[in-house]
Amino acid sequence: MKTLNQTKNLELKLKCDRSDRTSIIHQHTAYPFRLSPTFRLDTANPKCAYIYIMSASPGLLAGDELDISLQLATNTSLYLTDQAATNIHSISIPDTKAIINYEIEIGENATLEFVPEPLILFKDSALQQTTRIKIHPTGNLFLSEIIVPGRLAMGEFYDFHYYCNRLEVTSTEGELWFTDAMRLEGKLNPFKNSDIFASAPILGNAIALLPKGDLELLREAVEDLEVANCSDIVVASSILPRSKGLVIRAIAGSTRELKKYQKYALNCVRRFCDRPPLPHIPK
Repeated sequence: MKTLNQTKNLELKLKCDRSDRTSIIHQHTAYPFRLSPTFRLDTANPKCAYIYIMSASPGLLAGDELDISLQLATNTSLYLTDQAATNIHSISIPDTKAIINYEIEIGENATLEFVPEPLILFKDSALQQTTRIKIHPTGNLFLSEIIVPGRLAMGEFYDFHYYCNRLEVTSTEGELWFTDAMRLEGKLNPFKNSDIFASAPILGNAIALLPKGDLELLREAVEDLEVANCSDIVVASSILPRSKGLVIRAIAGSTRELKKYQKYALNCVRRFCDRPPLPHIPK
């Protein structure tokens, strides 16, 4: 069993510089992570920083634990992604798992768009993920994930043990806004062979936290698959407690189609916030 560094594997703090551009003021990376340079991909919004997380690891093994910390100061704007899917490998020791912990703080009028590449749950794998977010009432967040239930091209399909994800969102003053918990069974999933799971095995989740606006209008937009030009996908959304934003659930027949949809959903949020659409994000 391989155990990763017990300190933070990634720490990132951002602040606006004198030109009002989002810049890194502190970064620490330990195995397996490295950070790309800061890119300015959006000519219409030079304030926004575009950063890639890069990994030297082939994936997560049982017993591995990743700890990731992000802090965005007042008025900052960050689009964060990674370069490739994260593979969750088979466990070799019973009752072990891989663990990912996120600690995220979003300051006043700050915006975080965190759009990772898919998680791929290999046969006999298990993953526990915890995300704790503190956000200022004027902050903005778009956070997405894509879950692939096995190496589908190799015939794996819900052959993992489980995927467990817990999300907790509080204000920067400590007020609990909402929690969300998901446990996806693999081998023991009684619905894995149902028509809906078999035809649309790729799962997607997203949350959009927004300080103000007509959330019903946004909900209608993100569910408009005709405008999204997405086929082979099913989407549902709900307004979060106390109208803090939206939660979006989706299932799709392919990873490509779900990525396309999540880009559309993020552009809906950007339009809702009077921000320019996403530029091309090279991968």
